Amino acid sequence: MMTRPYGVPAVATILMFAGLGSCRSLPGDRAGTEREIREMECAWAQVAVTGDPTVMEQILADDFLGVSPDGVQYTKREFIEDTRANPLGFTSNDLDGMKVRFFGNVAVAQGSETFARKSGELGRFVWTDVLEHRDGRWQIVAAQDAMTDASTSPPGAAIFTGSKPSLDAMREIEKTRSAYASAWQSANASAIADLYTEEAFVLYPNQPAVSGRSAILEYFRGFFREFPRNEFELSSAEVVVTGDWAFDRGSYRWSGTPREGGGPEQDSGKYLVILHRQADGTWKVARDMDNSDRSASQPTRGTR
Repeated sequence: MMTRPYGVPAVATILMFAGLGSCRSLPGDRAGTEREIREMECAWAQVAVTGDPTVMEQILADDFLGVSPDGVQYTKREFIEDTRANPLGFTSNDLDGMKVRFFGNVAVAQGSETFARKSGELGRFVWTDVLEHRDGRWQIVAAQDAMTDASTSPPGAAIFTGSKPSLDAMREIEKTRSAYASAWQSANASAIADLYTEEAFVLYPNQPAVSGRSAILEYFRGFFREFPRNEFELSSAEVVVTGDWAFDRGSYRWSGTPREGGGPEQDSGKYLVILHRQADGTWKVARDMDNSDRSASQPTRGTR
Protein backbone atom coordinates (compact mmCIF):
# COMPACT_ATOMS: atom_id res chain seq x y z
CA MET A 1 0.00 0.00 0.00
CA MET A 2 1.18 3.51 -0.75
CA THR A 3 -0.76 5.52 1.83
CA ARG A 4 0.66 6.44 5.20
CA PRO A 5 -1.93 5.80 7.91
CA TYR A 6 -2.85 9.01 9.64
CA GLY A 7 -6.17 9.91 11.20
CA VAL A 8 -7.67 13.30 12.09
CA PRO A 9 -11.34 14.37 12.28
CA ALA A 10 -12.97 14.97 8.91
CA VAL A 11 -14.08 18.51 9.75
CA ALA A 12 -10.58 19.47 10.79
CA THR A 13 -9.15 18.15 7.56
CA ILE A 14 -11.70 20.01 5.46
CA LEU A 15 -10.68 23.23 7.22
CA MET A 16 -7.02 22.41 6.69
CA PHE A 17 -7.64 21.70 3.04
CA ALA A 18 -9.44 25.01 2.66
CA GLY A 19 -6.61 26.81 4.40
CA LEU A 20 -3.78 25.34 2.38
CA GLY A 21 -4.40 27.72 -0.47
CA SER A 22 -3.88 30.76 1.77
CA CYS A 23 -1.10 29.41 3.99
CA ARG A 24 2.04 30.49 2.09
CA SER A 25 4.73 31.15 4.67
CA LEU A 26 8.09 32.38 3.45
CA PRO A 27 11.20 30.24 3.93
CA GLY A 28 12.53 32.68 6.53
CA ASP A 29 9.35 32.46 8.62
CA ARG A 30 10.27 29.36 10.61
CA ALA A 31 7.23 29.30 12.91
CA GLY A 32 4.81 29.92 10.05
CA THR A 33 6.49 27.27 7.92
CA GLU A 34 6.28 24.68 10.67
CA ARG A 35 2.57 25.39 11.06
CA GLU A 36 2.06 25.06 7.32
CA ILE A 37 3.96 21.77 7.16
CA ARG A 38 1.99 20.40 10.10
CA GLU A 39 -1.25 21.33 8.33
CA MET A 40 -0.05 19.54 5.21
CA GLU A 41 0.83 16.41 7.18
CA CYS A 42 -2.55 16.49 8.94
CA ALA A 43 -4.33 16.86 5.61
CA TRP A 44 -2.42 13.83 4.34
CA ALA A 45 -3.50 12.09 7.54
CA GLN A 46 -7.17 12.10 6.64
CA VAL A 47 -6.55 10.55 3.23
CA ALA A 48 -5.85 7.16 4.83
CA VAL A 49 -9.19 7.32 6.67
CA THR A 50 -11.48 8.71 3.97
CA GLY A 51 -9.80 7.23 0.90
CA ASP A 52 -10.21 10.62 -0.83
CA PRO A 53 -6.81 11.81 -2.13
CA THR A 54 -8.07 15.09 -3.64
CA VAL A 55 -6.04 17.18 -1.21
CA MET A 56 -2.84 15.51 -2.45
CA GLU A 57 -3.14 17.43 -5.73
CA GLN A 58 -1.99 20.50 -3.78
CA ILE A 59 0.31 18.92 -1.22
CA LEU A 60 2.48 16.78 -3.48
CA ALA A 61 4.72 18.27 -6.15
CA ASP A 62 4.13 17.05 -9.69
CA ASP A 63 7.56 15.41 -9.68
CA PHE A 64 7.01 13.84 -6.23
CA LEU A 65 8.59 10.43 -5.59
CA GLY A 66 7.81 8.34 -2.51
CA VAL A 67 8.93 5.03 -1.07
CA SER A 68 6.38 2.83 0.75
CA PRO A 69 7.28 0.73 3.83
CA ASP A 70 7.69 -2.38 1.67
CA GLY A 71 10.16 -0.61 -0.65
CA VAL A 72 7.83 0.28 -3.55
CA GLN A 73 8.54 3.61 -5.28
CA TYR A 74 5.48 5.59 -6.34
CA THR A 75 4.70 8.89 -8.05
CA LYS A 76 2.08 11.49 -7.23
CA ARG A 77 -0.31 10.10 -9.85
CA GLU A 78 0.24 6.52 -8.71
CA PHE A 79 -0.44 7.49 -5.11
CA ILE A 80 -3.72 9.20 -6.01
CA GLU A 81 -4.95 6.37 -8.22
CA ASP A 82 -3.90 3.64 -5.78
CA THR A 83 -5.59 5.39 -2.85
CA ARG A 84 -8.88 5.67 -4.73
CA ALA A 85 -8.74 2.01 -5.80
CA ASN A 86 -7.57 0.53 -2.48
CA PRO A 87 -9.15 2.02 0.67
CA LEU A 88 -6.90 1.14 3.59
CA GLY A 89 -9.39 0.82 6.43
CA PHE A 90 -7.61 2.92 9.06
CA THR A 91 -9.73 4.09 11.98
CA SER A 92 -7.37 6.27 14.01
CA ASN A 93 -3.87 7.64 14.25
CA ASP A 94 -2.01 9.64 16.88
CA LEU A 95 0.80 11.89 15.72
CA ASP A 96 3.62 11.13 18.14
CA GLY A 97 5.62 14.17 17.08
CA MET A 98 7.30 15.97 14.21
CA LYS A 99 10.60 17.80 13.81
CA VAL A 100 11.47 20.12 10.92
CA ARG A 101 14.92 21.28 9.76
CA PHE A 102 15.44 23.97 7.15
CA PHE A 103 18.06 24.26 4.41
CA GLY A 104 17.19 27.44 2.55
CA ASN A 105 14.20 26.69 0.32
CA VAL A 106 14.23 23.04 1.41
CA ALA A 107 12.75 21.55 4.60
CA VAL A 108 13.09 18.05 6.01
CA ALA A 109 10.20 16.92 8.22
CA GLN A 110 10.52 13.76 10.31
CA GLY A 111 7.83 12.26 12.52
CA SER A 112 5.96 9.18 13.63
CA GLU A 113 2.38 8.05 14.22
CA THR A 114 0.70 5.23 16.08
CA PHE A 115 -2.29 3.93 14.14
CA ALA A 116 -5.16 1.43 14.29
CA ARG A 117 -6.94 -0.46 11.52
CA LYS A 118 -10.55 -1.62 11.45
CA SER A 119 -9.19 -5.15 11.98
CA GLY A 120 -7.83 -4.06 15.36
CA GLU A 121 -4.21 -4.16 14.21
CA LEU A 122 -2.00 -1.55 15.84
CA GLY A 123 1.24 -0.25 14.39
CA ARG A 124 3.62 2.65 14.11
CA PHE A 125 5.01 4.48 11.11
CA VAL A 126 8.22 6.50 11.15
CA TRP A 127 8.57 8.83 8.19
CA THR A 128 10.70 11.47 6.49
CA ASP A 129 9.27 14.04 4.09
CA VAL A 130 11.32 16.47 1.99
CA LEU A 131 9.65 19.74 1.02
CA GLU A 132 10.65 22.58 -1.31
CA HIS A 133 9.34 26.15 -1.44
CA ARG A 134 8.12 26.55 -5.03
CA ASP A 135 5.95 29.22 -6.66
CA GLY A 136 5.21 30.80 -3.29
CA ARG A 137 4.18 27.63 -1.46
CA TRP A 138 5.62 24.51 0.16
CA GLN A 139 5.24 21.17 -1.60
CA ILE A 140 6.32 17.66 -0.63
CA VAL A 141 8.79 16.43 -3.22
CA ALA A 142 9.85 13.14 -1.57
CA ALA A 143 8.66 10.84 1.22
CA GLN A 144 9.80 7.60 2.77
CA ASP A 145 8.06 5.50 5.44
CA ALA A 146 9.14 2.66 7.70
CA MET A 147 6.82 0.43 9.72
CA THR A 148 7.35 -1.00 13.17
CA ASP A 149 5.21 -2.36 15.99
CA ALA A 150 3.25 -0.01 18.20
CA SER A 151 5.54 -0.39 21.20
CA THR A 152 8.56 1.82 21.76
CA SER A 153 11.96 0.25 21.24
CA PRO A 154 13.52 -0.65 24.61
CA PRO A 155 16.55 1.34 25.84
CA GLY A 156 19.77 -0.09 24.49
CA ALA A 157 18.07 -1.87 21.58
CA ALA A 158 20.13 -2.24 18.42
CA ILE A 159 19.43 0.39 15.76
CA PHE A 160 19.91 -1.94 12.81
CA THR A 161 18.22 -5.26 13.58
CA GLY A 162 17.73 -6.65 10.08
CA SER A 163 14.78 -6.45 7.72
CA LYS A 164 11.24 -6.07 9.02
CA PRO A 165 8.68 -8.74 8.16
CA SER A 166 6.53 -7.96 5.17
CA LEU A 167 3.18 -6.29 5.77
CA ASP A 168 1.35 -9.29 4.31
CA ALA A 169 3.09 -11.68 6.71
CA MET A 170 2.39 -9.41 9.68
CA ARG A 171 -1.30 -9.14 8.77
CA GLU A 172 -1.69 -12.90 8.35
CA ILE A 173 0.08 -13.64 11.63
CA GLU A 174 -2.16 -11.08 13.34
CA LYS A 175 -5.21 -12.87 11.88
CA THR A 176 -4.00 -16.18 13.28
CA ARG A 177 -3.38 -14.64 16.70
CA SER A 178 -6.80 -12.96 16.76
CA ALA A 179 -8.57 -16.13 15.62
CA TYR A 180 -6.78 -18.11 18.33
CA ALA A 181 -7.89 -15.73 21.09
CA SER A 182 -11.46 -15.69 19.76
CA ALA A 183 -11.60 -19.49 19.71
CA TRP A 184 -10.47 -19.58 23.35
CA GLN A 185 -13.11 -17.07 24.33
CA SER A 186 -15.84 -19.14 22.65
CA ALA A 187 -14.42 -22.49 23.90
CA ASN A 188 -14.25 -23.72 20.30
CA ALA A 189 -11.81 -26.63 20.24
CA SER A 190 -12.22 -27.26 16.49
CA ALA A 191 -11.45 -23.63 15.62
CA ILE A 192 -8.29 -23.73 17.73
CA ALA A 193 -7.11 -27.04 16.28
CA ASP A 194 -7.55 -25.70 12.74
CA LEU A 195 -4.94 -23.04 13.50
CA TYR A 196 -2.22 -25.65 14.07
CA THR A 197 -0.22 -27.54 11.45
CA GLU A 198 -0.73 -31.28 11.12
CA GLU A 199 2.57 -32.00 12.92
CA ALA A 200 2.28 -29.25 15.54
CA PHE A 201 3.40 -29.55 19.16
CA VAL A 202 1.74 -27.93 22.17
CA LEU A 203 4.32 -27.60 24.95
CA TYR A 204 2.49 -26.45 28.06
CA PRO A 205 4.21 -26.62 31.47
CA ASN A 206 3.78 -29.45 33.97
CA GLN A 207 2.32 -31.90 31.46
CA PRO A 208 3.47 -34.03 28.50
CA ALA A 209 3.77 -32.53 25.03
CA VAL A 210 0.68 -32.78 22.82
CA SER A 211 1.72 -33.88 19.33
CA GLY A 212 -0.30 -33.57 16.13
CA ARG A 213 -3.48 -31.73 15.23
CA SER A 214 -5.79 -34.63 16.14
CA ALA A 215 -4.31 -34.91 19.63
CA ILE A 216 -4.44 -31.13 20.01
CA LEU A 217 -8.15 -31.20 19.14
CA GLU A 218 -8.83 -33.83 21.79
CA TYR A 219 -6.76 -31.92 24.33
CA PHE A 220 -8.79 -28.72 23.87
CA ARG A 221 -12.10 -30.62 23.85
CA GLY A 222 -11.18 -31.95 27.26
CA PHE A 223 -10.00 -28.57 28.47
CA PHE A 224 -13.20 -26.80 27.43
CA ARG A 225 -15.32 -29.51 28.99
CA GLU A 226 -13.62 -28.59 32.25
CA PHE A 227 -13.66 -24.83 31.56
CA PRO A 228 -16.66 -23.99 29.32
CA ARG A 229 -16.42 -20.23 30.00
CA ASN A 230 -13.17 -18.43 29.31
CA GLU A 231 -11.73 -14.95 29.02
CA PHE A 232 -8.51 -14.94 27.06
CA GLU A 233 -6.17 -12.24 25.74
CA LEU A 234 -2.94 -12.30 23.78
CA SER A 235 -0.58 -9.34 23.50
CA SER A 236 2.27 -9.67 21.01
CA ALA A 237 5.58 -7.99 21.85
CA GLU A 238 7.77 -9.24 19.00
CA VAL A 239 7.34 -10.92 15.62
CA VAL A 240 10.27 -12.06 13.49
CA VAL A 241 9.76 -13.57 10.03
CA THR A 242 12.41 -15.59 8.21
CA GLY A 243 11.17 -16.98 4.92
CA ASP A 244 8.25 -19.33 5.58
CA TRP A 245 8.88 -19.44 9.33
CA ALA A 246 8.18 -16.90 12.04
CA PHE A 247 8.07 -16.61 15.79
CA ASP A 248 5.63 -14.56 17.83
CA ARG A 249 6.58 -13.65 21.42
CA GLY A 250 4.21 -12.02 23.85
CA SER A 251 2.03 -12.37 26.93
CA TYR A 252 -1.33 -13.95 27.74
CA ARG A 253 -4.12 -13.46 30.26
CA TRP A 254 -6.67 -16.17 31.06
CA SER A 255 -9.67 -16.54 33.33
CA GLY A 256 -11.74 -19.74 33.23
CA THR A 257 -14.85 -20.78 35.13
CA PRO A 258 -14.90 -24.51 36.01
CA ARG A 259 -17.93 -26.52 34.95
CA GLU A 260 -18.11 -28.10 38.41
CA GLY A 261 -18.64 -24.71 40.00
CA GLY A 262 -16.71 -22.32 42.14
CA GLY A 263 -14.99 -19.08 41.30
CA PRO A 264 -12.99 -18.57 38.12
CA GLU A 265 -9.34 -19.53 37.94
CA GLN A 266 -6.94 -16.91 36.63
CA ASP A 267 -3.48 -16.96 35.13
CA SER A 268 -1.11 -14.71 33.21
CA GLY A 269 2.26 -15.34 31.66
CA LYS A 270 4.32 -15.27 28.49
CA TYR A 271 4.26 -17.29 25.28
CA LEU A 272 6.53 -18.15 22.38
CA VAL A 273 4.86 -19.49 19.24
CA ILE A 274 6.56 -20.70 16.06
CA LEU A 275 4.43 -20.37 12.92
CA HIS A 276 4.77 -21.83 9.44
CA ARG A 277 3.44 -20.21 6.26
CA GLN A 278 1.02 -22.43 4.36
CA ALA A 279 0.64 -22.78 0.58
CA ASP A 280 -2.40 -20.44 0.62
CA GLY A 281 -0.43 -17.69 2.40
CA THR A 282 -1.96 -18.23 5.84
CA TRP A 283 0.19 -18.86 8.91
CA LYS A 284 -0.40 -21.81 11.25
CA VAL A 285 1.09 -22.67 14.61
CA ALA A 286 3.81 -25.33 14.47
CA ARG A 287 5.10 -25.05 18.04
CA ASP A 288 3.20 -23.54 20.96
CA MET A 289 4.88 -22.94 24.33
CA ASP A 290 3.97 -20.80 27.32
CA ASN A 291 4.68 -20.48 31.02
CA SER A 292 3.01 -18.68 33.87
CA ASP A 293 4.23 -15.63 35.75
CA ARG A 294 2.70 -17.07 38.91
CA SER A 295 4.70 -18.95 41.48
CA ALA A 296 4.83 -22.75 41.42
CA SER A 297 2.63 -22.86 44.54
CA GLN A 298 -0.26 -21.10 42.77
CA PRO A 299 -2.67 -22.66 40.25
CA THR A 300 -1.94 -21.83 36.64
CA ARG A 301 -4.00 -22.11 33.49
CA GLY A 302 -6.23 -25.19 33.65
CA THR A 303 -4.51 -26.77 36.66
CA ARG A 304 -5.62 -27.22 40.25
